[in-house]
Amino acid sequence: MVEVEQAFDEFLAAEPKHWLVGRFGEHIDSVVNEERSAELPADLMDMPRLESNFFREAVGVDPDRTWYLPRFALVDDLLGEDENFAFEVVQNGDVAEDGGPFNRATLTLTFDAVVPDHLLAHEADLPLVQVPDLNPGVSLIVPLTGSDGIPVERPVPGTTRIADGLGFIATFELTGSLVEAAYVHLTRRGDLRLEFEPTYSGYQTTLVTEPDTGFPVHGSIFHGFQFELFGDGGNTAGSPFEPLLLHQLDVYVFFPSTARYRRSLPLGLTFHTDAYRNLFTIEAEEITRPIIDVNDLNSFAGQRSEYRELTTLGDISTRYPSLRRVFFGQVSGTVIALPSLYGILVSAQGALASCDSVVDESPASFSGCRFHFTFTVAPMADPIDLARLRADILDIPEAEDRTLRVALPSGLDSRAPSTLDGFPSGQAAFADGEGTGIHVGVDISDDRPTPATTLVNLFLQQLAATGPPPLFGTVAVRLDDVFLPPVRTTLLLNLRRTAHSDDLATTRQPGPPPSTTALNQGPLDLKLLGCADIRDGQRPGSTVPLGGLVLAARQTTTLSGVGAGTDVAVSRTLEVAAPLPKAGMLRFLAFHTQTVQEVQHPLTVNAAGLDFTAEGISTIKADITLIATPGDSAPSLTLSPSHTIDFVHVSVPVDSAVTGLNSTVVLTLTTASGTRTVSLTHDFVNEPILVVTSSTIH
Repeated sequence: MVEVEQAFDEFLAAEPKHWLVGRFGEHIDSVVNEERSAELPADLMDMPRLESNFFREAVGVDPDRTWYLPRFALVDDLLGEDENFAFEVVQNGDVAEDGGPFNRATLTLTFDAVVPDHLLAHEADLPLVQVPDLNPGVSLIVPLTGSDGIPVERPVPGTTRIADGLGFIATFELTGSLVEAAYVHLTRRGDLRLEFEPTYSGYQTTLVTEPDTGFPVHGSIFHGFQFELFGDGGNTAGSPFEPLLLHQLDVYVFFPSTARYRRSLPLGLTFHTDAYRNLFTIEAEEITRPIIDVNDLNSFAGQRSEYRELTTLGDISTRYPSLRRVFFGQVSGTVIALPSLYGILVSAQGALASCDSVVDESPASFSGCRFHFTFTVAPMADPIDLARLRADILDIPEAEDRTLRVALPSGLDSRAPSTLDGFPSGQAAFADGEGTGIHVGVDISDDRPTPATTLVNLFLQQLAATGPPPLFGTVAVRLDDVFLPPVRTTLLLNLRRTAHSDDLATTRQPGPPPSTTALNQGPLDLKLLGCADIRDGQRPGSTVPLGGLVLAARQTTTLSGVGAGTDVAVSRTLEVAAPLPKAGMLRFLAFHTQTVQEVQHPLTVNAAGLDFTAEGISTIKADITLIATPGDSAPSLTLSPSHTIDFVHVSVPVDSAVTGLNSTVVLTLTTASGTRTVSLTHDFVNEPILVVTSSTIH
C-alpha cells in the first residue's frame, strides 16, 4: 500500500489542510465494531484521533479521557517571577545605517502549556490529557513603524527548550531596529505578543475511495485514490464523528500525522516591574550593566549611572529640613536621600566613639604617645522627614507602575576624598562601616611645642562645644561607581548634634486617647524634640513638639497625642551638660589605655613677660604638685632675669588627656627685702605653659 501513502502526501500538497502538517507513518487499517463503525485497532501508539470533540480546544473520541489542546501562559503569571528572563543587548562596535550603534539582543523568557480554563470544570468527569509530542512553535511579534510611516508587525522566530523546573524556555534573537522596538514595548508600550503554532501527534481519520472505472468521479484522484478527511484537529467543537461503513468502495484508514493549531499570548508590561529591571542589560566596551533607558540603545553605550537627581519634589531642604538632596535610581527604583549632616551615631550601646592611647616611636615624639580616636558616623536624617519622603514618592510620576524604596547612602565614594577640616592637628581617615555608617579615625600626635595630651584635650573640648560645632568636614557618599560629580555633604563631630539608631523604642498604647510609651534603651540621656504618627502609605501626622524633654538612660516616658498610626517616629539628640565637665566626657567616649598607661608631659613656666627689675624680684622658684597624684612633686624650677623660661618633663597618667592635669603651683619670689609666696592652681594639659605676669604675683 505504498501507493496510498504517496497518494495521500500528494493530496495534502495539492489541497493543504490548516490543521495538518503532514503524516509521519504508514496508514493503519480500521477495524469494524458491532455497530459497523470503523475504529482504531487496539495496542497502537497512544494518540488522539484528530476529530472534533464536544468541547472547544479538545480533540479525539476516547470515551475514557479528554485530549486537550493547551493554551500558553507566562511563568510570571503562574509562579510570580520568571527566573530565566533576560533581555541582553550587545554592542560590538558595528555602526548602523543612521550612524548609531547596531544592536543585537537576546530575549529569553519562560512559558508553560496549561489546561484551558473552560475545561477545568469537566476534569472530574473525564481525565484531561495533554495532546502528545507538543512542540510550541513560537514567534515574537514586534510592531514597529517603518521609515515610510506605515506600521508593520515583524515576526521573530524563537527557539524553545524544556525548562528544568516548569514549561519551556524560549529565546529570540533580535537585531537592529527590532532591539529598540522590543525594549520600548517591553518597558513602555506593551504591544509585544507571542504567536504560537504548536504541533502535536494524532491519527487523521480518512475515508479512502477507489472509484470504479466508468462511474462518475467527483473531486481529484491521486494514483487512483480519493481522500476525505474528518475533523480539523480540535480547532472547532462538535459532535464526535462516527465513521460508518456504508459500501465496499470506501474504507476508513488512520494516518499517523503531525497536527497544528494556533494560539496568541500578549506580553503587555509583564516584565516592566522592579523584579526584572536589572535583567535588561547592555554589554559594550567589555562592560555589562543594566539598561537605564532607551537612550542606551540609541547611542554607543559606556559606563552610566542609573541615578539622577529627583526634582519632582521641589526644594528638598525646605520640604525635609534634615535632607539636602534626593536621587532616583531608574533601574533599581531606589530613592537615596542625602542627609544634610552626618554625625556621631548613638545606639543602644551608647555613643559609638572611642579613644586609644598608642605608643609613638616616631623620633619627632617627645611624649612617646599618640592618640587614636574612632567614631562611627551616620546620616542625621530626621525619621519624621524620612516618613514624609516615603509617603510623598508614592505620588510622583516616577512611581507609576513601580514600587519605590527610600534608602540612605550606604557608604563612601572611593573616587573622592572625605575630609575633617576643623582640626588641622589631627590626621583623619575614613572607611565604610556597617549599613549606613562610616568609620572616622583621627590620629593626634605631638606637634612641637604642643604635646599630644594637650591637643587631645582641645579636641575633646571641641567635641562637646556649644554653638557652631568647630569639628567639621565633608564626606563623599556613594550612589554607585559611576555617578558624577561626587555627592558630598557635611560632617560634624559634636556630641550635641548626633545620629540615632536603636537607642529608642516606642510602644503604642490603646486609647482613647492614643498614647505611646518611649523607652530609652541606651546608657545615655536623650533629649526628645518631637514625635509624629507614621501611617503606611500616608504622610505622617502632625509633629507634636516635645520641647527638649529629657529621657534618662534606661527610663520610659509617655508621649501624648501620638499612637494612632502604625508606628511613632521621634526626633531626638543627646542630652549633654553645658559646660560638660572633663570627667563627664568619659560617659560619651570609651577611653582605652591598655597600650600606654603613662605619658611624658612637659610642665613649663614662662615669665618672659614679667619685668623682674620693676617688680624688684631677683628670682622666682616654682614648686609644682600634681593634684591627681598627691605627694608627687615635680623638680623645682628657678627663673631669673637671665633665665625667664624653664620646664620639666614628668610622667603623668595617660587619661589626664581627658581628665586634665590640675596642679598646685607655689611661686616663691625673692626680693631685696626677703621672700614671699604665691599659690595658684593650673591645668597643664589644658594650658601646658603657665605664663607668669605681674597680675599673677599680685
